[in-house]
Parts: sequence; C-alpha cells; structure tokens
Amino acid sequence: MRKIIWSLEIILLFNSCNLFSSKKNKEQVSEGELLEYQLMKENADKMKRIFFVLPSPIEISLLIKKSGVHFREDLLNSMENLPGYSTSSSRAIALGVYCADLSYASLNEQYQISIEYMNVSRSLAESLGILRTVGQDKVRLLESNVTNKELIVDIVSEIYMESNQQLREQDRYSLSALMLIGGWVECMYIATQSVNPNEKSHEELIKQILDQKLSLESIKTVLQDNQADPIIKPIYQNVLQLEKLFEMSIKTSDMKEGADFIDSVDELVFVQLVAKIGDMRDYLVH
Repeated sequence: MRKIIWSLEIILLFNSCNLFSSKKNKEQVSEGELLEYQLMKENADKMKRIFFVLPSPIEISLLIKKSGVHFREDLLNSMENLPGYSTSSSRAIALGVYCADLSYASLNEQYQISIEYMNVSRSLAESLGILRTVGQDKVRLLESNVTNKELIVDIVSEIYMESNQQLREQDRYSLSALMLIGGWVECMYIATQSVNPNEKSHEELIKQILDQKLSLESIKTVLQDNQADPIIKPIYQNVLQLEKLFEMSIKTSDMKEGADFIDSVDELVFVQLVAKIGDMRDYLVH
C-alpha cells in the first residue's frame, strides 16, 4: 500500500514540476517562490525518510503480541485527555498516540475499546481538517467486522498512512512529523512497559525495542530543523538523551553477517531507557 501511495506522489510531483516549469517559461519566477518550492521539496523528502524508517503502530503492536505479553488497558492514553488537546500540534501528536493505542487494542481482540479509540481518532482528524482519513464509513466498517482481525489491521494501517499523507498534502509537515513521533513514542512506551528484562521469553522483544535506535536518526533529522517550534525543541532534546541510552543499553554487538545485531543488554541502562521513554510519553500526552 505504501508503494502505491508513493507512486501516486511521484506522479503528482512530476505533474507539479511540469506546471512549475511551464509557468517559468511564461513569466519570471521570483526568488521567494523558488525558495518556497525548494523548502517544500526538502520537507517532503524528509517526511518520506521518517515515514519509511519508522515502523508503523501495527508493526510494533504485532511484535508485542508475538512476545506473548498480556494486553494492559492501563497503558493506553486515556480518552479523558482528549478535551485537553486544544492546539494543532497537540492534536497531531494525540492522533499518532491514539492510532498506536488503536493498533494495540485491535490486535489483542479488544473490540469495544477499538471502536472507542476509532471514534477518538475520528474526532482528532476532524479537528485537524483531515476527516476523510477517518470517515464514518471506516467506523461503520469496523463496527460490523469487529472479529475480523485482518480487516481491522487494514483499516488501522489505512487511517495511519492516510492521516500522515493528507497532512503532507496540506504542506503541514511539522504536524505530520509530530503525528509520526507521537505514534512511535506511544508504541515504545507500551512495548517497554510490557517487558521484563529478567524474563527469558521477553528477550526477543527487548532486542526489537533496542533495534529502534536506527529510527532515531531520521527522527532527529526532522526535529533538528524545527527547533524554533516550542513544542518540538524539548522533544528534540529528549531524543538526543534517548539516543545515548539506546547505545549504552547494548553491551556488545556482533556485526557479522547472519549474526544477531544485539548480543546482550545492560539491564541497568535499559531501566533508564524505559524511564526516559515514559517521561517523553508523559510530555506528549499531557
């Protein structure tokens, strides 16, 4: 589905370039217009990189489910927090967070919770002006197919990707980035709160969590260029601290082909990493 979306984007971008070129032939394009066009292209490229590098909430929720840990409703961001999201930035973050919660609940057969969080996502999408991503048709489809896990996964994935796509179509790149980061942090929060470093069966999930340090480079790049935003600056500082904790948590690594990337985990540092992700999540949802 991502390939289809990007193919359409390439076609639209190509057509836009043709129109832009045609206009240039007819009249002198100002330096300001050229700069604006270049900035838009750079923002689009950065958002593509972060979208492809960051795992979707569905992907991380699948990893959590496969690890065998039990569903915990207390880890979800409370729906009572919804009225507090009064700015576009907080709503974009919350949409990413609630999409992650929706993924986690739906993959654990929590059907009533899934419907409730679908409606919360719909409310946020409406407030952001991207209602088509969570239309009433999707809500009805979910309600009439609450036991069809495969369909639910498709619906949730579509909501997540289309929300980000529509924000970028509207040139709201900072909101698009905040939505993706909100979803990623919420997934990391649920995953880290679900594992026990001393539990043998959780080893694979812990390795998958630590593998997410590769995602931080793309997150850092996007945030670094938007530190003038008072919402983004503290998130960027937390990402820098989190990056160090990810590196310190891995005691040894074997880069040989076919070998596991992570051999062992520094449990004391991992506990600090879990706490830092918890702090980041608290900042984002409150």
